[in-house]
Amino acid sequence: MVDTAEKLPEARAPSLRANSPFRSLLVGQGLFDIGISMRIAAQSWVVFELTGSQLWVGAAAGARAVPVLMFAIFAGVLADRLPRRRLLVVSGMWMAALVALTALITSTNVAEPWHYIVIAFGLGIGATIYGPSFFAMVVTLVPRRQLSRANGIVAFVGTSGEMVGPLLTGLIIAGVGAGTVFWIVSIGYLGGALLMLRVKEPTRVAPVGRASFTEIKEGLAYVRGTQPLPWLIALVMLQNLFAVAIFPLMPVYADDVLDVGPSGFGLMGGAFGAGLLGSSAIVAVFGTHHRGSMVMLATGFVWDVCMVSFGFSRSFPLSLALLFSMGLVGVIWVNAALTMFQNSATEEMRGRVMSLYVLSMDMFPMGWLIGGSLAAWLGNEEALIVSALGGTPIMLLGLLLSPALRRA
Repeated sequence: MVDTAEKLPEARAPSLRANSPFRSLLVGQGLFDIGISMRIAAQSWVVFELTGSQLWVGAAAGARAVPVLMFAIFAGVLADRLPRRRLLVVSGMWMAALVALTALITSTNVAEPWHYIVIAFGLGIGATIYGPSFFAMVVTLVPRRQLSRANGIVAFVGTSGEMVGPLLTGLIIAGVGAGTVFWIVSIGYLGGALLMLRVKEPTRVAPVGRASFTEIKEGLAYVRGTQPLPWLIALVMLQNLFAVAIFPLMPVYADDVLDVGPSGFGLMGGAFGAGLLGSSAIVAVFGTHHRGSMVMLATGFVWDVCMVSFGFSRSFPLSLALLFSMGLVGVIWVNAALTMFQNSATEEMRGRVMSLYVLSMDMFPMGWLIGGSLAAWLGNEEALIVSALGGTPIMLLGLLLSPALRRA
């Protein structure tokens, strides 16, 4: 089996602008991205109104990540066996139906807090199936030399949705209520799923027989024997577990350290988001350097320095500049890691490989918990120093021990 995108001579490969299947995939993904941010914002508002508890809000948000941890590799097997377009459509419609249910129980005032946790878990199942198929589909639609830029465009669309979604949610809740937000998101999810029908997936030869645990073992064996995938998985996991302590500490710094209050906290999030958006635009236009490991090392080092500097900063403008810089390098780091994952997989194994990428990235909510715990135990500045030790030093160790990672 040969990857269709790989068969295209580079001179004949269509530009991303002229790549109609990729455009349809991108627009559909954009609807999902903005819908996710709107749904989470509305859900947080409603759950807090019902309970007055940040613990309930966190539980409802975190429930979506549980299926990823449980079923990600199985979702990768499905992505390697079944038509990926079909998986994208079915999972999109499943999520649209669950958000419509959320809208119904919210609009009729019959919802209990646990309802949102159960629905979030169901949405996590849909997202678990969706993720590996989406990232694998990008590779089949885009020539390799354009893959980094394509990932940058996807990141730009996602970041834009993350910034616009909460703003729209606040305006809609203030005007007509949270239930309307969920109805809008459900319609958007349905539109995104229908757009996936326009994506013409290259023909693949599916494995014969029924899916089995053997295919999971085959996928894990492939990853274990294909350098630098083991190091990439470890690095992405560790980065999301131990190098993100700054996020649970941002409210503390806004309120207690910098004394800028809620408006300052909003500006801090906006500065980080502006860096993400600017970085996404840069990568979308220029891509990243072909030596992905060196890109990860350089951008990870800048991230760690800025994070530790933020911990000791007592100047609000300096803190905003540091957060902007972290956002600027963050997307470049993720883009380099994602492209390396995609390029390290054969077509037969790509779904399973990308499922492990999705699993590694979804360590992020646990990283918040670890960061908050470290701060409570050691102190704010010390927690950020320990967090930085999970980034650049581990990357340097990987480069020292893995020749394949150095070449990647």
